[in-house]
Amino acid sequence: MKNNPNFYHEDILQRIEDLKVLKAQQEATISMQYSELIGSLNPGTIIKDSIMHFATDKGTQKDLVQMVAKSGTNYIIEKFLGSNNSIKRFLGSMLAEKVSNTFLGSIISKL
Repeated sequence: MKNNPNFYHEDILQRIEDLKVLKAQQEATISMQYSELIGSLNPGTIIKDSIMHFATDKGTQKDLVQMVAKSGTNYIIEKFLGSNNSIKRFLGSMLAEKVSNTFLGSIISKL
């Protein structure tokens, strides 16, 4: 029976099918690991994880998020509007406060 060409052919076909299944499993695993890697490199996720590890108290976490977000918003608005004109500066700070409060409300509610 070992010398039968059909036996070898069927054995090879079975091995090919096994390898196709193994390939599909490995591709699914790699795809899942890649998605997890991309998700972990997201700046928002990095900041959130850092805050979660830095402070375990929910109140402290919310305070840190508010402080960082307001500082970041103020920095960005300063860059766009500049700090040479006092009217621009005033409007920038008002805009920063409104944007950061709206933005922070949605983020902090998720914590």
